[in-house]
Amino acid sequence: MDIIYRTAKLDDYTEVNKILGESLELHANALPSMFDNQMTVLSPEQYQATLYYATIDILVAQYRNQIIGASVVELKYNPPTTLAPLSYTAYIQYFGVKKGFQNYGVGKGLFSATKQWAVQKGANDLQLTVWAFNEKARAFYESLGLENLSYLMTTSLQP
Repeated sequence: MDIIYRTAKLDDYTEVNKILGESLELHANALPSMFDNQMTVLSPEQYQATLYYATIDILVAQYRNQIIGASVVELKYNPPTTLAPLSYTAYIQYFGVKKGFQNYGVGKGLFSATKQWAVQKGANDLQLTVWAFNEKARAFYESLGLENLSYLMTTSLQP
């Protein structure tokens, strides 16, 4: 497959949101109390604003004229401390490859493009969150060299 990795354009909105919607559906099925599969991941206004910020981008994987993957990545500022100088972390907010195009290297290529974006922006590291139920995603990211940094734990306070 001849895949093009590029920054999203305004007219990519519908296709990008479909891909992000597939990810949302997966999360809503596993965690229905936390995710609503009827919601829109990015409203048209949020999408448009994202395209104009210097510290956030939407990268896409395009096959022929079809968007088949999307990565929403943001550059976050880490203030200096006595132990570490000022730095930046690139954080992947959303990442997904369209069903039917998974397991063909599209995700690896999109992740590589995301890493290149982070390096060009001056990030020291790249982070993302994987929900505990999503073993497939965790295995994918581990295969790319990512390591577990922390565990976010929760308990309900409702009777």
